[in-house]
Amino acid sequence: MELKETDHNYYCSESNYYKNGCLCQYDTWDDFRSAWLENDNTIDCDYNLCFRYDINQGRDEETDELLPEYSLWLFFMQQRKGAFIPVVVTKIEEKDIPEIEQFLKYTWEYHKEQWIEINI
Repeated sequence: MELKETDHNYYCSESNYYKNGCLCQYDTWDDFRSAWLENDNTIDCDYNLCFRYDINQGRDEETDELLPEYSLWLFFMQQRKGAFIPVVVTKIEEKDIPEIEQFLKYTWEYHKEQWIEINI
């Protein structure tokens, strides 16, 4: 995995239409990890299912030129509550990529387990 912008077909809402104020913002990956992850950098996917992620590269508002800054968006469903929670980590760096990749692979394995009946 590289520190570069993702190219996903469609966007995911950065807010919850049904509930105001649910966006969680963290300045760094370390801040997010401290708030959401277990000591082994995993998450309880039964409670907080990450179903999508996007990495966005910053842009200069006046010139629209790309900046060397990246943010990470994570989109969660709290399965027991049925709550959609968007999360943004406003600054990720190259040093964060191995842990981010580990986290995303962990959630991907959970998804594959949930869809085992049609897994190829």
